[in-house]
Amino acid sequence: MRSALTRFLALLLTLGLVAAACGGSGDGDDGADTNDPAAASSPDDDTGDEASATDGGDGASAGTAGDDDGAGDASAATATIDRTGEVIKVGYVNNEGGNISLPELRIGGQVAIGVINDAGGIHGARIEPVICLSDGTPESAINCAVKLIEEDVVMAYMGVELASEAALSLWLDAGIPYVSSHSWGPTERNSPGAFLLHVATGAFAVGPAKTFKELGIDHIAVVIQDSSTALDFMDNIIAPVLEHHGIKMTRVVVDIAAPDWTAAIAAAQSAGVEGMMGQLDEFGCIGMVGSAAASGFDKPIFAGSCTLYIDVLGPAAIGTYTQGDQWVPWVAEFAPPEIQERLDEYADHMTAAGHEQLIEGFGIAPYGAWREIEFILETIEGPITADSITDAFTNAGETPGWFGPNLRCGLAPWPPESSHCMSHIMVWQVVEADDGTLRRIVLGDGLFDAYELSGL
Repeated sequence: MRSALTRFLALLLTLGLVAAACGGSGDGDDGADTNDPAAASSPDDDTGDEASATDGGDGASAGTAGDDDGAGDASAATATIDRTGEVIKVGYVNNEGGNISLPELRIGGQVAIGVINDAGGIHGARIEPVICLSDGTPESAINCAVKLIEEDVVMAYMGVELASEAALSLWLDAGIPYVSSHSWGPTERNSPGAFLLHVATGAFAVGPAKTFKELGIDHIAVVIQDSSTALDFMDNIIAPVLEHHGIKMTRVVVDIAAPDWTAAIAAAQSAGVEGMMGQLDEFGCIGMVGSAAASGFDKPIFAGSCTLYIDVLGPAAIGTYTQGDQWVPWVAEFAPPEIQERLDEYADHMTAAGHEQLIEGFGIAPYGAWREIEFILETIEGPITADSITDAFTNAGETPGWFGPNLRCGLAPWPPESSHCMSHIMVWQVVEADDGTLRRIVLGDGLFDAYELSGL
């Protein structure tokens, strides 16, 4: 399970995936619509109340999670609000039942919602998630948007929705704020009313550039799969970021359907590069790192945001670099003490909810996102409506991050992707421990502001 979260991070950079058929929505505590075939087929079709069995008393308000005094003041200012008996109905869309099926991105959020409700909710108001399972097709994304808008939800949360482009305008035209941990399509990255809590896509080009510069390397191969999205990212993000750091780039483009990794590595070697980075999916990272080892390529390799290759290739992965935007269980020892406590709390809540096997999986992203949403909802002094939630995000300023740095929703910390609330990332290196196992160590001081180093 250790590889699951970074497969999610790699997924953020390979968003050309879609599937087929339509999700349903449910009302009340049922979660997913039991008439929906995708919902019925999901063995993990848990409801927003599933975590009520957890030790919610340990779930501290997100208002205590930040390091800045302003956040604490805002929490104190709203402490007298009493919303007992109110219900905050939110739409929760997730890709399940199709070719892309990631129930973890629903389960982690529902566990967090259960913890929040058990700890008193939003000043006494319970969050009620209305679930709609989408299969990743435009038709299904639109169907979920229409159904949940008719349910009068006051916020739309995407666990993962790879067809978000098709439905985004429906949400925003209805005045309903669109929220997710990350972006699932290009339009939402610069859409007023869309709030993407974690790091901007462009930050994933800065981690490798910073690392290679610090290693004294000024010529690398960039290995990328042949798709319009990937090539656009290479030309408009990676290339200028590398140039800003004084690094020459040799492009190596591989066929998605029939990649020739031996030829790709040979092309890099013949160009005389001093290092190599991949902007690839998990299978691409396995091919690139494995072929590099087999070909005797002994220069530094940055495997994007991948991690599955570490488990698959074992010793061949030693010395390679990866990156992430949140503190996660496998680098918990390097995290600040308060983050370590939250990671332990997260593990306890997932275990109590019956999802121990998902602790190191995708569920950590929505879990953290909902603890961050909790704080922002608590700042609303009047009625909680779609408009007041939008205003709260827009005017949030700096608010506490749960597993990472503080958020800056509404302040555009990554101006080219203004909907994002964060611009920080960290770099990990794979090393061999004394007992022969592989582990990841965090380089430098951990999280750093990637936009400040991007040159964009």
